[in-house]
Amino acid sequence: MIFFDFKVLDAEKPWYGINDTVMGGLSRSKMAILPFGYGEFSGHVSLANGGGFASVRCEFTPIDVSGFTGIYLELDSERDKYYKVNLKDVGTPQSTVYQAPMPSPSHQTISASGTRIVSWQRIDIPFSDFQPQCRGKAVSRPGIVLSQLCSLGLVIGAQQSGDFALKIKEIGYY
Repeated sequence: MIFFDFKVLDAEKPWYGINDTVMGGLSRSKMAILPFGYGEFSGHVSLANGGGFASVRCEFTPIDVSGFTGIYLELDSERDKYYKVNLKDVGTPQSTVYQAPMPSPSHQTISASGTRIVSWQRIDIPFSDFQPQCRGKAVSRPGIVLSQLCSLGLVIGAQQSGDFALKIKEIGYY
């Protein structure tokens, strides 16, 4: 089931940034829906002032994904940074998320001249990989209620300073 289809400028679900500025950091991020057939999570991670993460989130009317195994993302296989996916249900406290790392890309396509060719790849993340976190630390709480999913986010952190850009065609459930 496709949930975000950036190929058709799916702008009815707005994204907003949540960055380390909430604790004095200087990082920034945004999700842009581009007319090239993809969305782009981009920005800059700064380690200044104790910072070090940038994220975007989309909140929506609760949906039931309990009949699915996990979430998938179709994205550009060029990733030199590590990203995570955040989910929330209606009962998740504000500072808590259920988080899972994105698997590393399995391939990159390089032309004969040595330049990288945009190559799209689907990655699957089972719901069982999502663990509760509060401000980057594991917490003990019940598993996510998949029948009341209401938020999806993307995050980059782990002291990965510098510019970043992650191109995404589609996000859905499998």
